[in-house]
Amino acid sequence: MTSEYKRWAKEQFKGVQNLLFPSFTADLSKLDEEGIRHDVRQTIAHGFFATELTTQAGLTFDEAKRFLQIVVDEAGDQLMVSPGIIFDSFEKDIEFLKFAEATGAHFALLSYPASFHPRSSQEIIDRTHELCEATSLPLVLYPSMKYNFGRFHPSGFPFEVIDALVEIENVVSILVAITEPAYIFEAFRRWGDQVPVQVPWERWAPLLVTGHGQQWMGPGAYELMQSPEKPYLVNYFNLLLEGKVDQAMELFWRITPARMTFENQFLPTQTLGTYHWPLQKYYQWLVGGNGGMTREPVMKMNQFPMEEARNAVRALGIEPRLNDEEFFVGRKQYELRRR
Repeated sequence: MTSEYKRWAKEQFKGVQNLLFPSFTADLSKLDEEGIRHDVRQTIAHGFFATELTTQAGLTFDEAKRFLQIVVDEAGDQLMVSPGIIFDSFEKDIEFLKFAEATGAHFALLSYPASFHPRSSQEIIDRTHELCEATSLPLVLYPSMKYNFGRFHPSGFPFEVIDALVEIENVVSILVAITEPAYIFEAFRRWGDQVPVQVPWERWAPLLVTGHGQQWMGPGAYELMQSPEKPYLVNYFNLLLEGKVDQAMELFWRITPARMTFENQFLPTQTLGTYHWPLQKYYQWLVGGNGGMTREPVMKMNQFPMEEARNAVRALGIEPRLNDEEFFVGRKQYELRRR
C-alpha cells in the first residue's frame, strides 16, 4: 500500500532541483548570510522547484544548521529545501535530520559517513533504517559508487538494500548516481512503480521522461546551461514533462555546447567522493549568483576551466560576469569592499 509520503512525493517532485552552496565572508571566517540569501533568490528566479544544500562544503556542524535556517527562511513557500545528510557519523546524521525537520526542510537526501565500512548488505539496511526512523521527513535514497559497497554487488550498490529500504514509509524517491546504464535500467524496472526514480544527468532525460516516467531531475549546478532570463535547462525538462518533445529537443541541442563543457568538467569527479565546489559556484556566479570560495579542503580554481565555463555561457547567448576578482570573495562581500 502506497504511503501518504510516497503519494506526496509523486505529486510534488516535478521539475529540476539545483545545488545551493554556502557563502562565506571574504576571510572565510563565518557565513555570509546576504550571499546565501542572494543565491536562494537566484535559485527561485531560475525556475528550480527545489534546492539541495551542500552541507559538507566547508561547514562546521553548527554552521550547517545555520545555513539551513537561512535558506528555509529566505525560500518561504517559493522553493522546496532539502539538506544533504552527509556528515562524519550516524549520530550527527540523526541529529541533523531532527533539526532539519524542526526547521522546516521539505525533504532530505541520505548518504553515508566516509568512515562507514559495513560488513554486509544487512548492516547497510540496518543503519539506514535508523536514519529513517529518526525523522518524519520524506527521504531520498542515494545509490552511488562512492561508498565502496561494490564489495557486496558488482553494480556498486546492492539491489537487496534498495529492495528493503524502498518499503519504508518515509522513503519517497531514489536519486541514482551510478552511471552504469544497466543500473539505471534496473532502478526504473525494479522500483519505478513504488517511488519516483531519477538520474541527475540531462542527457538521459529524453529517454527516461518519455519512456520510464522520470518526473524530476537533480540536484546539480545546472546554472552553466541557463540564466534566470533564459532558463533553457529548466524549460527543456518541463517541456519533456508536458509531452512537448520536439520543442524540448530543440532546447537540448541549443544547450549542448554548454552541456558538454559541464559534463567534461564534472564527470571526472563523479567517483571521487567529493566535487569541485568552487567551480560549480563559479557556474552560478557567471549568470548572477553570489560566487565565492569554500573552505579547505577544497579543489583549486584554475584559469583554463574558468574560461571554458565562461565561453560555454557565451555560446548560449548569455553575457557572463567578467570580474573574477568579484567571484573569489563573493558578490556581496565585493560590494561591501567597494562602499
